[in-house]
Amino acid sequence: MIRSLHPRDRAASRQQTIASLQKATRARDLERQWTRRWVAGQVYSPHDLSAVEMEKRRQRHLFLPQQQQQHQSNNNFSNRRRGDVFDVLGINPLDQYKNFSIMAEFCTPMGRIKHRRETGLRAVNQRKIAKAIRRSVGMGLMPSVHKHPEVLEVERREVNKRWFGERGWNG
Repeated sequence: MIRSLHPRDRAASRQQTIASLQKATRARDLERQWTRRWVAGQVYSPHDLSAVEMEKRRQRHLFLPQQQQQHQSNNNFSNRRRGDVFDVLGINPLDQYKNFSIMAEFCTPMGRIKHRRETGLRAVNQRKIAKAIRRSVGMGLMPSVHKHPEVLEVERREVNKRWFGERGWNG
């Protein structure tokens, strides 16, 4: 015989289940963002757990295999991406001229095409993505200026107001 819970007990049980699911989801999200794999016995400082350090490691270790991340030497080329995004995904950049979100990743806020050292693409794919961006702009699918200079100026003023108070900073 299954004993039914009182509605008050069911509500409390439901709230506990929801809370545990939210906690597990939050933990999974944080784990996905984590770029460094900690090894037992490794020494670290509280600063190593900050978002700033996580972003630094994410930039350094983008597209590196796990073994290379653990045994990476400190040389000048460590900050560069290893591997071309389009090669990894098997996508032809010229076919993506209709995809605004991909095109926007390779443009600055002012609409200029990013340099190859910023995108991390091979020379062939960099030329293809540049051609796709120009094609997209020419067809009118993408604005020639991603963010209008006046919009950028308004955003800059809002940031200055937040940082320097109501008067803002005009410099």
